[in-house]
Amino acid sequence: MSTMSGMSFDLFRDHLGIPHVRAASEPELAYGQGWVTAQDRGLQIEADRLRAEGRYAELAGDAGLPWDRFAERELLAETARAVHDAAAPAEQEWLAAYADGVTAGLRDGGRDVPELAGVPARPWEPWTPVGVFLAVHVLFNGFPGVLWRAHVARHLHVPGVPLERVLHLFDAEAGSGSNAWAVHGAHTASGSPLVAGDPHRTLELPGPYQQVRLVCTDPAEPYDVAGFAFPGVPGVPHFAHAVSPRGSVAWGITNAGAHHVEVVADPADTADPAAWRLSWPARDLSDVGVAAWRTLLHARTARDVADAFALWVDPVNRVLTADDTGEVLSLTAGRVPAAADRALPAAEPADGYLELPAPAVVAQVAVDANERPVTQAPAARDGRPGTGPRDLRPGREAHDLGWWYPPYRAERIRQLLAAADEPESPDTQARIHGDTRDLGAAGLVAHLAHDLSPAAERLRAWVAAGAHVEADSTDAALYLRWRHALAHRLARHPALAPLHAPHRQDPATAPLFAATFDVAVAAGAGTANLLAADWLGIDGAAEASGALAEVAGGGDPAWGDLHAVAPTAPAPGLAATHTAAVRPAPVAGDNETVRCTGGAPGVATTSYRGSVARYVWDLSDRSRSRWGVPFGADGRPGAPHFDDQHATWAAAGTVPVVTDEDELYAVDTTGRLLNGPRGAEVWRQDAGAHGMVAAHVVDPDADADLLHGWFTQPRAAFWGLGDRTRDEVRDLYAYVDSLPAHHAYLVRWDGEPVALVQAYLPEHDPVAAAYDVAPGDLGMHFFLGSKGPAAARDPWPVLGPALRDLLFAGRATTRLVAEPDARNERAVRRLQALGFTAAEEVSFESAQGPKVARMAYLTRAAAYGTV
Repeated sequence: MSTMSGMSFDLFRDHLGIPHVRAASEPELAYGQGWVTAQDRGLQIEADRLRAEGRYAELAGDAGLPWDRFAERELLAETARAVHDAAAPAEQEWLAAYADGVTAGLRDGGRDVPELAGVPARPWEPWTPVGVFLAVHVLFNGFPGVLWRAHVARHLHVPGVPLERVLHLFDAEAGSGSNAWAVHGAHTASGSPLVAGDPHRTLELPGPYQQVRLVCTDPAEPYDVAGFAFPGVPGVPHFAHAVSPRGSVAWGITNAGAHHVEVVADPADTADPAAWRLSWPARDLSDVGVAAWRTLLHARTARDVADAFALWVDPVNRVLTADDTGEVLSLTAGRVPAAADRALPAAEPADGYLELPAPAVVAQVAVDANERPVTQAPAARDGRPGTGPRDLRPGREAHDLGWWYPPYRAERIRQLLAAADEPESPDTQARIHGDTRDLGAAGLVAHLAHDLSPAAERLRAWVAAGAHVEADSTDAALYLRWRHALAHRLARHPALAPLHAPHRQDPATAPLFAATFDVAVAAGAGTANLLAADWLGIDGAAEASGALAEVAGGGDPAWGDLHAVAPTAPAPGLAATHTAAVRPAPVAGDNETVRCTGGAPGVATTSYRGSVARYVWDLSDRSRSRWGVPFGADGRPGAPHFDDQHATWAAAGTVPVVTDEDELYAVDTTGRLLNGPRGAEVWRQDAGAHGMVAAHVVDPDADADLLHGWFTQPRAAFWGLGDRTRDEVRDLYAYVDSLPAHHAYLVRWDGEPVALVQAYLPEHDPVAAAYDVAPGDLGMHFFLGSKGPAAARDPWPVLGPALRDLLFAGRATTRLVAEPDARNERAVRRLQALGFTAAEEVSFESAQGPKVARMAYLTRAAAYGTV
């Protein structure tokens, strides 16, 4: 239990370090979520906060100035304040509690990273989480594409060809999008629905989503929600599975591809770099949907989720939701300006907003993958293999709100679901998450139909075999290298020469839009359209063959060799060092495969976008639900949970959602105790020639025999457990393991168990009645069970300093407090040899009965000569 600023919450973690926060009220829960987010993602959320405030250059240097100029121009901070001020009191209280928790978590060590050393520490304001959300999503829409099309309209004139056709040349035929699908219980093994998917965004390190479980025990409105949060934003607005006494409900989203942010231009002065501005619902309405964020936590049914998303504003999303009654719904949520034409900048903002379609009932399956919404053909005529369920949602065209990605991923998911030969379950979803077939490859390779070179034959054979993009495939790598060369070749084509003209954007913000106006990037996105544009003077077959000839002799690497994960970092210059800390794992898949690891043909062959989370929500039983993220739960390189999920993610795997209390461990939130699951190594020290000393959290089951053997030795009389049975020792340490304020560690020397150390917070122990507890005190007991592998006469010169360093490893510990039995003179002498000051003799009622103890103290300053 942590009590800070009047806010109390409990924190637990599972074996992957995923935080489980529990509190008796919603504000306290928000506070706890903010606190643990600051602990795990301090640098990340401070970077996003600086971006929201237009102060990113304080962290990123000159490289941050273009963003700061953009944030100032688009009034990010002012908009965040306005959204907060317009929110209802309940949302304001919730935001403030979260912000206070973040401030406390940063103060308690979350900012202790070298990158933030030169950035002034400032408390988070109640509006700061809104600012973080805005900063993360302000570019998460199609407005840069509008600027590009305006550039195309100014410079690329083809006589006799309508402008609309010219603009469509660069409609994305390469994009990573997102995936989501829902399966009605009539087609599942459990009889209850499944909701599954994976959002695709820029790969960041740490990842842009944070696994978290939020448990509110308020009897008036309890909830228990496991899902993916945006670090720096309260709640779990995009993907979650919630349970309560009144039901179980889950939801997942994909981006709706809406032109919900309008570019408004002055058509009389296109040379003016400031001749456009954004009309942004979030700013115009002073609302991003904060009420939806909080309301979703209280959802009990799919209809509740739909009602909550009716409050959503930005960005516009397609939503799939299901509950344990069996209902499955599909809807679109957000505010979309009622503009007829969104391809080019408008003369003035739209008047009002579209009325989006009502939620639709899903009777079989629903698939959303950022494709253009199309009502699927009836099952008997759709031509898909198998006899499985079909996506039969009517009226999908009404959800076409502006732009889209190619249909390949959505079509492949529908194929896989239709081809099912057994009822769906969480385990069967792995075949979908991990699918590597690229349905778009055949169309591009068809442009090599008359190329008789060995390389072209290889690509045709690869397509005929299914065009699977596997990490060890050299044929897939050839395809990747060919597309990359083709994008550059098309960008150099004389027909596109006018597009290399200066774009005349504001020089102060232009670096943010460098990729938008990069002709090779545009050619990579629109390769298929450009190859077919004979009216533009492009000979598609010749360009395709020419590009293949450029790469055919360049060795034969595998896909995984070229398509390495290349994430961004919270600040420029950190990506290389942060990525180097991740254990390498080859990745399969490309933009057009369900198992997406997206790249940008024409930019680089590496993977910079992809699945930033995966989930399968099983409405029959949340313990059967599964999830996963790239890298891990902790954003600090070198931390135990920095990259412990990465290999599973790279293999398109997921792990069970753990909510069983027996599989969680309590976490001390004071920063004085080292936390970890049973048996986990939480500390180690290289003792040079003397070997390695490490500390593991006691595993009551695995360590009971060892500890019982130690405690029943005559020399253990002062420990007071000599009369306990083996099972009683196990039960005692199982109880200790359940206490957030008392931890037990088994110390090993070169792998051999040598000592038991127990550390505790004195304010939660009977000893508090015997002395004046000071902030930063950490109580300790130790028992030397073995002399260690060196068989030294006196192991204490090695183990003593090691145990001292172990106990001071908690960054908030400022003083060690020992209270050995007053008769145990040997223990007192050992403490004095370590630098402890032996002090007063006290009496108090311990857990084993009355105790007369000799107090001993060691401050951090006395131990290390520092504060």
